[in-house]
Amino acid sequence: MNSLQPAGAKVPWWRIGCYQGLLNSSRSQQQRALGDSEPWGLGRHSPEKIIMGCNKGCSMSGTKWALVGSVSVVLVIALGLVLSFTLQQQQQHNQPGCEQDVVCRPDADMLDYLQSLGQISRQDGLLVSWYHAANSREQMEAALHSNAMVLEADVNIEGLNTANETGVPIMAHPPAIYSDNTLQQWLEAVLASSQKGIKLDFKSIKAVGPSLALLRRLTEDGKVRRPVWINADILRGPNVPISIEVNATQFLALVQEKYPEATLSPGWTTLYVPLFPNSTYTRAMVEKMQGLLGALPQKVTFPVRAVMVRAAWPHFSWLLGQSKRYSLTLWQGVMDPVSVDDLLYIRDNSAPHQVYYDLFEPVLSKFKQLAANATRKRIYYTGGSLIPLLQTPEGDGLSVEWLVPDIQGNGRTATVSLPDGEGMILLNVGLQRPAAKDPVPIIHVPGGPTMTLEACLLRLAGRPGRWGVHLHIAEPTALRPSLTTLAHLSTLGHLTRPVWIGATISHGSFTVPGHVTGRELLAAVADVFPDVTVAPAWPEEALGSGYREQLLTDMLELCQGLWQPVSFQLRAGPLGQNMVGVVARLLAASPRATVTVEHGPEGGDYASVQAVLLAARAVDRTRVYYRLPRSYREDLLADVGRN
Repeated sequence: MNSLQPAGAKVPWWRIGCYQGLLNSSRSQQQRALGDSEPWGLGRHSPEKIIMGCNKGCSMSGTKWALVGSVSVVLVIALGLVLSFTLQQQQQHNQPGCEQDVVCRPDADMLDYLQSLGQISRQDGLLVSWYHAANSREQMEAALHSNAMVLEADVNIEGLNTANETGVPIMAHPPAIYSDNTLQQWLEAVLASSQKGIKLDFKSIKAVGPSLALLRRLTEDGKVRRPVWINADILRGPNVPISIEVNATQFLALVQEKYPEATLSPGWTTLYVPLFPNSTYTRAMVEKMQGLLGALPQKVTFPVRAVMVRAAWPHFSWLLGQSKRYSLTLWQGVMDPVSVDDLLYIRDNSAPHQVYYDLFEPVLSKFKQLAANATRKRIYYTGGSLIPLLQTPEGDGLSVEWLVPDIQGNGRTATVSLPDGEGMILLNVGLQRPAAKDPVPIIHVPGGPTMTLEACLLRLAGRPGRWGVHLHIAEPTALRPSLTTLAHLSTLGHLTRPVWIGATISHGSFTVPGHVTGRELLAAVADVFPDVTVAPAWPEEALGSGYREQLLTDMLELCQGLWQPVSFQLRAGPLGQNMVGVVARLLAASPRATVTVEHGPEGGDYASVQAVLLAARAVDRTRVYYRLPRSYREDLLADVGRN
């Protein structure tokens, strides 16, 4: 073999097997023929010949062995990849109750996620429980073994602003800049051993970029299968004398670039000192935040200091109305004297899914107990939506009925009675001019008894049930006196229902003498009592050709940028002349805009406007209301039921 194989060369494993096979085969043949008289049968075949034959035969055999080996390796690798993928998928879907991709995602809604796990029974932020400052390993372990549904933790940079700064995100609340827990360790532990939601608070812009990059890697590895909230105070808020907020532009840009799946939690820096005068969130603060967030695609929950929220509720009611993506998270400072009555007010004036309550005990338990009491008295914001008082979230506007009161008697002996049911009470308001006294707004009943607006509202204040007030200003001179009456009763606590102020107005292409001007309506509301819904209507004299393009344009320009909610009043008859696009265009004016379609017997029977009413409802079921006689409304309900 030395003559055929270079010295020191290694024989391929497949050729060794070939040689042995040929040699053994030759030996067996010789033994059978010669009775094994010559060892190894070398008399007929020398080793050299055997090897030469082997080299020739084994070249084909070796090719076969190499091919078989290569295929085996490929199969093993493929099997390994399939097994790895299967295990990864099993690991991803190994969360009980979280098998739907739509909720097992970092961009999922927190309430959807927790409800899918069976941790909450309905879409209600009050049911969610929180664990604060789960930063150190000890705190993290305690949080993981708690019943809390969402873990809140603070992210900083190791050695921030010192010579020892490393750029590594760690779990520490300023002023701490060192920790026994890095963000990577924290995330790996939380993701591997729990189903808890995640909220990460950032006090330094330096920590945001590397933290989001880490979240990106873990998400791409399929490990982040739950909602992730990213929090930072990005605007200066109440009572804070210096700028300590995280840079808003950089923060929002980093989220869009590195981790757009997150739910944004952008807040205001705040300072509250008990027993000292404290201001609250201003309209300018809230509008500035909306300017930053309005065009972004993410879900947003605004963290707001609970002790300050009721005084600023008109602003937050406006903010919640700007997008269905928005919610509030009420939080409490350790020394903040949060009022349960204030919390109940917020609860009553928002949908359950719109507000989370991150509060301390014993306030939280007392609040939950009272909130569950169905018989307690509720106080509603006069400028708020009809949701949830008269309409469920995403509910049908047809469920709201307009009620016309019956007034009997005059002056102090007058009484008010209403049809059975709940809904918006329609009051037509005129003006009485007694001798030597200031004009007084009255409930206008042509040819009938009179009753002052104040007396009527005071009598209604004691009426149980769910209702709101729709004031229609029948005489232009009654506008400001009526608003003054509303402001007075609201200050005294006697006006605790949603209030609409409506009037037929004169403006632009629908200028008609005898009606209040559009600009006067808006100016009076802003000056005297801004906490209302504005309900403007076009003059009947301008509707001979229906709701023409210019009529819509002028009304929308008048109401553009209006802070109050608007409900545009449409007559069903003229609407039928050019239905296409009218309702949709008015609703597009603002997220809080609604449309009220009205019709009465003087305009024709129900059949004459049936198609118009159904077409309006087809545009938007939630944001279109119907001011109809009860019999017409019942006919419409029957048609809707059949369809």
